Amino acid sequence: MIKAKQTWSPETYLRHGVFVSLLGEPVVQILNPKEGEKILDLGCGEGILTEKIIASGADVLGVDNSAELIEGAQHRGLKVACIDALEMTFDEEFDAVFSNAALHWMSPLSKIFENVYRALKPGGRFVAEMGGAGNIQSIRMALYNALSRRGVDPTLYDPWSYLGDSSARTMLERVGFQVRSINLIRRPTDLPGDIGPWLETFAGSFMQAIPEDLHEGLIDEVRDALQPTLFDPHNKWVADYVRLRFKVIKPA
Repeated sequence: MIKAKQTWSPETYLRHGVFVSLLGEPVVQILNPKEGEKILDLGCGEGILTEKIIASGADVLGVDNSAELIEGAQHRGLKVACIDALEMTFDEEFDAVFSNAALHWMSPLSKIFENVYRALKPGGRFVAEMGGAGNIQSIRMALYNALSRRGVDPTLYDPWSYLGDSSARTMLERVGFQVRSINLIRRPTDLPGDIGPWLETFAGSFMQAIPEDLHEGLIDEVRDALQPTLFDPHNKWVADYVRLRFKVIKPA
């Protein structure tokens, strides 16, 4: 059981994590939204990609379980709601469900997929990209090692669920989806700056395992451990991202 929950700040995310949304634009192209379609953006965050889907003329509802990010999306004038994906009760309401860089924060994914399946109209599509098996493996292990040295069980603070392509296929098909495509994509990703802000933005639940006045020391230790492998000669940090991208259909 996770004892700590990841928290989000729209300002911090836009400063240090906006690249995640920008790299999700190809997933919007796979979604290929059409004018008049009703689409659910699951884990919409502050709504950067939601806006791009709306530009197609689709009727889009964005949902996220972070009240802070939903507030940021509301400031953009978007139609959004603060809803936990585990508690969604939509019933055959959407032509498509879209999700980018959000599903790996949700657990159990089997329940999430059931809720998405129910939310789709017959013939509807579910297009998503999430962290895949091996995603940020170096960063994750450095966090695990640093917390273990402090006498903390890191598994209690790990919010991430990363699936391989075969396990994801099995899980999606078990729910009833027909898989059109599913791929693991290795995508080393340049960070906009030092890895410290990345850790503060995305690894907040691990930070909650220790007192706040010790956060800086933990980040320094993780940075030192990762520098030989993730810091390139051009003075850029490169995160070892692996993405799982899929398109599945609810049978008509």
